[in-house]
Amino acid sequence: MSTFSKAPSQLTRRQSLGIVAFALTTAGCSPSQQPSSGPSVGQTLADATARRFYQLRGWQAAWTPALRESLQGVIAEARTHGLRPAAFQPKGAAENGPPPADENITVAALAYAKALSMGAIDPHRVESIFTLERNSVDLGAGLEGALQRGDIAGWLASLAPADQEYQALSAAYVAALAQTGLPAAPARDAPIGSSMAPADQARQLAANLERRRWLSRTPPIHRIDVNTAVAFFDYLKPDAPILAGRTVVGRAKQPTPSIQAAFHRLIANPPWRVPQDIAEKEILPKGRGYLAREHMRFVGDRLEQAPGPKSALGRVKFDVEDPYDIYLHDTPSKALFRAHDRHRSHGCVRVEDAVTLARGIAAETDKADAFDQALGSAGTREVELDQSIPVRMLYHTAYLDPDGRVLLAPDVYGADDKLAAALGFGQAAAAQLQEPGVLLGP
Repeated sequence: MSTFSKAPSQLTRRQSLGIVAFALTTAGCSPSQQPSSGPSVGQTLADATARRFYQLRGWQAAWTPALRESLQGVIAEARTHGLRPAAFQPKGAAENGPPPADENITVAALAYAKALSMGAIDPHRVESIFTLERNSVDLGAGLEGALQRGDIAGWLASLAPADQEYQALSAAYVAALAQTGLPAAPARDAPIGSSMAPADQARQLAANLERRRWLSRTPPIHRIDVNTAVAFFDYLKPDAPILAGRTVVGRAKQPTPSIQAAFHRLIANPPWRVPQDIAEKEILPKGRGYLAREHMRFVGDRLEQAPGPKSALGRVKFDVEDPYDIYLHDTPSKALFRAHDRHRSHGCVRVEDAVTLARGIAAETDKADAFDQALGSAGTREVELDQSIPVRMLYHTAYLDPDGRVLLAPDVYGADDKLAAALGFGQAAAAQLQEPGVLLGP
C-alpha cells in the first residue's frame, strides 16, 4: 500500500474547553532514513516556491518514508481547520501503489502549509476589494528547516493562527461536523444566523476560519476593528480594556469593503461631499425643496451638505485615508444604533457615541482641548492627532462574544457563500434579506 492513501471518512476528534487538540505525528530523519539522492530533483517544477525549496537543498530529493508518513498524518487532520484533506493529497497518490514522486509530495506539503499560514483561497477571488494586511511566511525555507529537524508535523502545526478565537471556531466546526451544532444565542444584540442546521453552520465556520488565516498574525496593537457582519467596533490600545460600541455599516447592495487604513486627524463639524452616484440617483430627484431643507448646495461640481445638526456626518469625521472614501463618522440618526439590523449605510461606518470616542483619542496626545475648541467653532476644523491609528474592516460572521461563546450572524453580504463554495463546500439556502428604505448619509 502507498504511504499516502485516501483520507478516512471519519476522523478522531478531541475537544476540551472549546479548544481542539491537534493530533500530529512527528518523525525524525536519521542517516538510515535519508531519501535517495538524484541529480536535478525539482528543477522542472513550475511552482516557484517548490523550486526555491529544492534549490535550497541543492536539487536533492527530500522525503524519507518516515517524513512522508508524518505529512500524511497531518494532512488527515485538515478537517480541524475547515479544510478538506483530499484537496492536499499529492498527485499520483493511490492505494496499493508506489509512493508519489518526491516533487509531488513537496508541492502538496507546500500547498497545505500555504493554506494554514495564508489561506487556501486568494481573498481577491471572492472579494472585489481587499486591502487587509495579509500573513506572510517563507514557506520554502520553512519546509527545508522542518525536514532538516525531522519535524514536519511541528512546523505545519505552527502555521495556523493560535489565538483563542481561531481555536474556538475550529472546535465549533468539529462539533458541527459531529451534528451537534451551536445554540441560537445572540451577543450584544447582534442578529444570529438564519440557519441552525449543523451542515450550514459547518460551512459558515469553515469560511470564517479561512478569513482568519488570511490575516497577519501580528496586527497593530493600537487599532480600531469594525466587524461589518454584526455592526460593532472594538477600540484596542495597549494596557487598556477594549472599548466596544455599535456601528451602522454598508447595506447588502453597498457593502463596507474589507480594507485596512489609518487616520491621523479628526475633522470637527465636517461637511458631506456627496458622491456623484448618490447625488444623481437618490438626492437630486427629490427636488430643490429637499436640497434646501437638508442644507445642500453645489460647491463646484459636487453636491455638498453643510455642517450642522442635519449633516449626515454628524459632528466628527475620523479621516481614514484610503482610496475608496470609506471612513468612520458621527451621525444625527442616533436611533439606528438601537436597530437589530444595522446594515443601513452606503458603505461608510457610523459610530455610536462618536464624539466621546474622538475626544478620548484626542486626549491620548493632549489634543482634547483642541478638539473641543474645534467642535465648538462655527466652521469645519481639523485636529491633528500626532499619532496614526489603523482601522480594519473585518467581515466575520462567526465570532466570540465577551463570554467566549461562538456565535453566528447572517451572511448579509453573501460573502460566506462565495468563500465556502471556493473552499469546496456545497451551497446553503440563501436568506432573504430586506433592504432598508430611505438612506441619507455615506
